[in-house]
Amino acid sequence: MVTPLNAPREIRVAAAGSGGPASVRAAGRQRRVARISNEWRIDDEWWRQEISRHYFELELGDGQVITVFRDLASGKWYQQRC
Repeated sequence: MVTPLNAPREIRVAAAGSGGPASVRAAGRQRRVARISNEWRIDDEWWRQEISRHYFELELGDGQVITVFRDLASGKWYQQRC
């Protein structure tokens, strides 16, 4: 079986009151979001299978930087691998 490169994987996210991530469950443990360093939204391919995502670049409490997004159609969160 071939796995696509850079395929996002589902991740658990606890959202803050603003809707942005407050913590993520990554590498088997809950990790605090120290800051959101960037965020953007992508809405594309409305003529085929619609893509509507809200992305966040996060700095975690230990200094690790990850990118996550919320699929706005399903409400699920994913970690985007780089």
